[in-house]
Amino acid sequence: MKKLNKTQKIVFAIGVLGVLIGIFGKLKAWEYDEYFPFFYSGLSMMWIVFLPQRKSCNNPFKRKAVQKP
Repeated sequence: MKKLNKTQKIVFAIGVLGVLIGIFGKLKAWEYDEYFPFFYSGLSMMWIVFLPQRKSCNNPFKRKAVQKP
């Protein structure tokens, strides 16, 4: 696992908090539309942290220059 910067750690912590609220709501028998947004957005935030940085983006469909021998 790579080292995370401060912003990524904050987003990850918010994601964990959202997932915990969602699980708490599920256990306390909240309605589906009350706990699921917290759970889903928390999982999304936790996933977003590990996406590659924009600087290291690689476009496999970009045409490369042909090198002449």
